[in-house]
Amino acid sequence: MPGTTMTKLGWLLLLPSLAVGALASDIPKGWREFVSAQAGYVAYYPGSWYILEPSLTTLYISSFPPSKAVRAVIVPENGATISVAPPPAGIREIERWVARDIAVRRVRSRSSITLQRSEPNPPLHVTEVVFESIEGPDTTSWYFDVSGRILVANLSYWRGGSNEEKYRQVLREMLLVIAPPPR
Repeated sequence: MPGTTMTKLGWLLLLPSLAVGALASDIPKGWREFVSAQAGYVAYYPGSWYILEPSLTTLYISSFPPSKAVRAVIVPENGATISVAPPPAGIREIERWVARDIAVRRVRSRSSITLQRSEPNPPLHVTEVVFESIEGPDTTSWYFDVSGRILVANLSYWRGGSNEEKYRQVLREMLLVIAPPPR
């Protein structure tokens, strides 16, 4: 994957150039780092989660080993996936992106959330849309802006599953420390 993710050494050399980002003390112990220079973010995720598609330039993780994926549905009962991705081509505003997604999917709820992050990071304003599925897992999409780059974090899970709140907490913790890539 040359050019899509930075090596640990490259990240460590560029770390001082981060103007705004996660403080090492903010990152939960045992979490791993994922850098997407192409999509414009550095994300951290629980070490117990698995990268589903290592070849992607955006983060796509699961709470279960890839070998447990259910064909065509992917998410097994009580499992979850989280992805962090940039907008589709031509989308430059969060509201336009949300409107585009709402137009073609079934919406259960929509709300605004503000995540208070540690200094020097500004609060993260999130537009949350929960999409229902009649055939598979529901998706909670959190649309947000990190230093002028709009992104979406998608949490897919089975509604009513025993781990639903735990997965939402993982999503929240990931966004508390998401940052732009080093400059």
